Amino acid sequence: MKKRIALLSLLFISLYSVAQEKGTNDINFGIGFETSNEFLNTVEDIISGVSYRNTTVTPAFILTYKIAVKNKWFVYADGAYQQVTEDVVENNLTTGDATHRYITVGFGSSYHYISKNWFQMYSGASVAYTSQYSNFSTSSNLEDKSDGYFNFHVSALGFRFGKALAGFAEIGVGYKGFANVGISYQF
Repeated sequence: MKKRIALLSLLFISLYSVAQEKGTNDINFGIGFETSNEFLNTVEDIISGVSYRNTTVTPAFILTYKIAVKNKWFVYADGAYQQVTEDVVENNLTTGDATHRYITVGFGSSYHYISKNWFQMYSGASVAYTSQYSNFSTSSNLEDKSDGYFNFHVSALGFRFGKALAGFAEIGVGYKGFANVGISYQF
C-alpha cells in the first residue's frame, strides 16, 4: 500500500505542470562541450611557448539553481567544473604532464518565450568568474600556478522537454560550452 501511495504521489508530481510562473524553482545538472575554458587553454598554450600533446578534456559539469522572478523570466546562479590534462613535450620528448582545473561561478538570467506544458524554449546570458589551477609534474622549470578571469555564457537557444522532471539542451557560447545537455527539475 505504501508503495502504491508513493508511486501515485510521484506520478502526480511529474504530471503537475508548474510552467514558469513567478516563484517557480528549477534545479538542473548538465554537461557542456567546447567551452570558453578549453579555448582559453589552447590560446595560453600557444602564448606560453610550451608544447603539449595527448590533451584530454572533461566536459564541463554544471549545477544551476533558477528562480522565476516574473512569469517566464528566471534569474540564476550556477557553478561549473572542468579539467584539462596534457603531456608536456620538450625536444620531442615527453617530460611530464600538466593538469588544469577550472572552477566557474556565474549569475545570469533567462527568458522562456515559449512555455507549454511539455515544452519550453528560452534564451539567456550570464557573467561569471573562473578560477584556474594549473599543476605541473615535469622535469622542466614549469611552476604550478593559479589565477582567474572573468567569463561569460550566452545561451542562444535552449529547449526543455518534460513537466516537473525534464531534459534540456542548449546551444550557445561560453563557460557552459557550445552545447550542453542535462536534466532539470522544476517545483
